[in-house]
Amino acid sequence: DAARRHRARHCGARMRCIASASPSDARVVGRVKRIHAYALKGARSTTLDAAVVRPGGGVPDDRAFALLRAEHAERWRRDGARDVLRAGEGKDPGHHSNKHLFHQLITDGELARVRGRAVGARGLAVECAASGRTLATCADAAIESERAKIEAFFGTLLKGARGAPTLTRADGCSFANVGGRPGEHTLHVNTTASVREAYERTSSWERTGETMEDFARRFRPNLVVEDAGDGALKPFDEFAWCGRDVRFGEVVVRVDEPTIRCPSTRVRYDESGDAGANVDAGARPDVDIRAAFPALEASIFGRDPVALADRGSYFGVYARVVVGGVIRVGDDVALLP
Repeated sequence: DAARRHRARHCGARMRCIASASPSDARVVGRVKRIHAYALKGARSTTLDAAVVRPGGGVPDDRAFALLRAEHAERWRRDGARDVLRAGEGKDPGHHSNKHLFHQLITDGELARVRGRAVGARGLAVECAASGRTLATCADAAIESERAKIEAFFGTLLKGARGAPTLTRADGCSFANVGGRPGEHTLHVNTTASVREAYERTSSWERTGETMEDFARRFRPNLVVEDAGDGALKPFDEFAWCGRDVRFGEVVVRVDEPTIRCPSTRVRYDESGDAGANVDAGARPDVDIRAAFPALEASIFGRDPVALADRGSYFGVYARVVVGGVIRVGDDVALLP
């Protein structure tokens, strides 16, 4: 339609402008420390040395699989991914409404004990997060007998399940909470400076015995940015990137909005045996991090800047790829003019 053609022309013009920008025009603000892909929604990530990303795409295999709750299996067979990725009335169009159809970390903390790893074109392996041992494998999610291996495992692991879940894979889609439609995938970006600030300000973390590295896992980033060695990266600098283009090595992303946090950040990731425990009575990063930025403002989906502490708990930013390529650990991260 006319609106889509207009957006395409605008995007094309902006991409040509970005491509012609001189490296000297960019300001280095950090470097890539880690790259994460969460093959299974709710489970832990695999870490990558590099990731090939395309415009409108995310880290390969990120949120490619989800566990459909047994009580919603019939609805999925009837409506499929189209309905699941629908935005609710009054919501921004990028935000999904139906994530409750799937097992999530906030409702099923046991997911923090396992890691999902993509296998081949349509397969999934489930590994123990502590030992790395393979617990269940599905060679092809399109084959019912293969899916059953994963489904039987989670039917036992997930104590709150009403039955064995259905392993679900929607080609071209992502089961992330924002974006997810073909060509509308997002990257979630965190910085180590912000993690440290939130860790130090979050109440009761000393009583939990949780390390900062385990605390950082709660926020489930795709890209982690660290200081480039000059001390210039400060806590929550990334909120000022909203509406700006940022270069990750040879890749350019447009930072769209801060990431609003939900209570899933209350689920522990520590390796002491408590992974998956919900610590509502102790560390509550989704509530406490807002105390770290009472004066910070940021633009959300291109709107006028708002005071973040008045709107909710935010941590990290969402970005979309506008110039594709390879992102590598150690790449410079530069804010473009």
